[in-house]
Amino acid sequence: STLNYETPLPTPDSRLLTNSDAELTQLLNTYITVPSKTGFLLIHQQAAHERVLYEQFKKASKDKPVATQRSMFPSTLELAPADAAIMEEILGDLQYLGYIIELFGKHTYVIQGTPADVETSNEKYIIDVLLEQYKHFSPEVKFSKREKLVRALARQQSIKTGTRLTEKEMRHLVNDLFACEQPNISPDGNPTYLEFKQEQLEKMFGR
Repeated sequence: STLNYETPLPTPDSRLLTNSDAELTQLLNTYITVPSKTGFLLIHQQAAHERVLYEQFKKASKDKPVATQRSMFPSTLELAPADAAIMEEILGDLQYLGYIIELFGKHTYVIQGTPADVETSNEKYIIDVLLEQYKHFSPEVKFSKREKLVRALARQQSIKTGTRLTEKEMRHLVNDLFACEQPNISPDGNPTYLEFKQEQLEKMFGR
């Protein structure tokens, strides 16, 4: 079963990881192995990146609006009536998170700006996926509009499984993960990494 996202979990011991120059390896374009003091960690790259983005968005939404870049060629969104109603509901929160979206007709919107660190070539796709993920939150989960958006954005913008990462990208992700307040679970409550200790591995091999 998944962990409750509100359950306080211990921050990993600072002695868990080896030095910052430790060799990192990507497996199946999905996992990153990181040597630890007693064995190794197996990090799920998408879950880890979701945690990193979630905390960054949460911090931004508390402190000040996310920096926005204006689109040179604004994209137009034609929405179904139900989606247009959701858009009206979340426009203010989207703007605080770096998206400038303006009403252009009855169910038509123009994306005038996006967060400064988001590629501007696929903003229409980003908003389409964001709306879909926002709609699929269970009504039983009493999240605020902004909390739903932060979670949906973290999932939508995270590095997906199957994505090959360079050594530099892996190291950056690992460093960002362990700088998080709660690095061991994703926003959905799933683990971001598992620890394998040498003694456990030896037992598995009958040593």
